[in-house]
Amino acid sequence: MKKLSNIHTRKTILFILFFFAVSISKAQLFDTIQSDLKKKPVFHYKFDSRSAFIANRNANVWGIKVGIGYNKRIRFGIGYNYLKSRLPAKVNLISPESGEPIKTRLRMRYVSFYAEYVYHRKNKWELSVPVQLGIGSTKYVSFTDPKNNYQSPGYLVILYEPCLSVNYRVVPFVAIGTEMGLRLALIKNRNVAEQLTAPIYVFKVLVYWSDMINYFWPNNNIPKPIMDLL
Repeated sequence: MKKLSNIHTRKTILFILFFFAVSISKAQLFDTIQSDLKKKPVFHYKFDSRSAFIANRNANVWGIKVGIGYNKRIRFGIGYNYLKSRLPAKVNLISPESGEPIKTRLRMRYVSFYAEYVYHRKNKWELSVPVQLGIGSTKYVSFTDPKNNYQSPGYLVILYEPCLSVNYRVVPFVAIGTEMGLRLALIKNRNVAEQLTAPIYVFKVLVYWSDMINYFWPNNNIPKPIMDLL
């Protein structure tokens, strides 16, 4: 049964990666990117929450990203991500005082380098490919008695997260969307028992503040550099 599950996982990974490759492999792709990069860069920021599975349980990873964007099509920068969910872990620590097992939870934090390319925008639809590479650490910390600060050594983790994002504008300044992909643990210490490779899914509501301001107050005098930040 485990062997069949591993085969299914590999096929899913290959299918998604192949889909990404086909989606963006157009003849004019590089010409379009070169044209976009000639536009004036603007500051870009983003808060997100991505759901996945760790040890067959839903787990949320929260993140903040800052970077620059070009022509509302290309974005890249750096981010900070951490495992928000407090889930009991498979590994127990041993109390140095009593010698008894201590229940733990997994702590995961990592810095990410991200890029996103919007390859289709027509009418109310927007399709993009966000990708990020994360480098950080995982460790086990006390679940029941965090004041004593029991924790394991930190273990290096390198994560690769390719996704496909689809947004639909319900009104000119609000969109609903979803993001689906994979979190692949490229490097994970064998002392971490939890399976970190898993599907990623996000359901989101996006508010475009500058479009909202222009919609309700078309004659506003807000400077463009400020509007670009909204």
